[in-house]
Amino acid sequence: MHQRLIARLQAVSGLAQEELAVLNALPHTVRKLDDRESILREGDGAFNCVVLISGFLYRRKIVGDRSQILSLHVPGDIPDLMTLYLPTMDHDLISVGQSIVGTVPHAALRAMFDKQPSLVHTFWRETLIDAAIFRHWVGNLGALDALHRVAQLFCELAVRLEFVGLLNRDSFAFPLTQADIGSACGLSTVHTNRTLQALRRKGLLEWRGEMVTLPNRGDLEALADFNADYLQRSSKSA
Repeated sequence: MHQRLIARLQAVSGLAQEELAVLNALPHTVRKLDDRESILREGDGAFNCVVLISGFLYRRKIVGDRSQILSLHVPGDIPDLMTLYLPTMDHDLISVGQSIVGTVPHAALRAMFDKQPSLVHTFWRETLIDAAIFRHWVGNLGALDALHRVAQLFCELAVRLEFVGLLNRDSFAFPLTQADIGSACGLSTVHTNRTLQALRRKGLLEWRGEMVTLPNRGDLEALADFNADYLQRSSKSA
């Protein structure tokens, strides 16, 4: 668990040696999840936080007979960190493809913060970055057309996976479906398919099985008018 979490925190905050030691000693239980298996459901009470070790997770909100993906999560993320203070879930947390998570008791996190108070600021910063990503998604849904929404999504994922060492020559594992992309981007599956085909024709996206490659990542970022500042790479990790 610690490798991806530490890589994530190093990328966005930087860590001192004493902070690394405390994080490496953090107790956790490893859990393997199948595709579409839920970790937490809306209304559940949480007593642990989940650190994603491998695979993808998403947050989902069901309203009536429809659902919306609210966010995507990559290894190193703690998608339910807010349950440390807001323990009742207001959305679902779901695995995409097979994934592995580490569950950390809330009590262990609080003990870690007592021992190393500087980490309170580091983890608080994580919640602020999570909120910044959420605002970015809302802005994209309200202001961008389909092509730019989907291009922005792939640009963002490339940066976040790069933070934790999971981007290989602008290629990465991607177990999501076209329907998932549509749900995340507010598009029908048919519209999503057309948009992906447009990106392929432009030579900006290759998607084979569960692997995505961005052949001309700079051109994709230019098309999307993508600015990664909201993801907050630390100058200490650059």
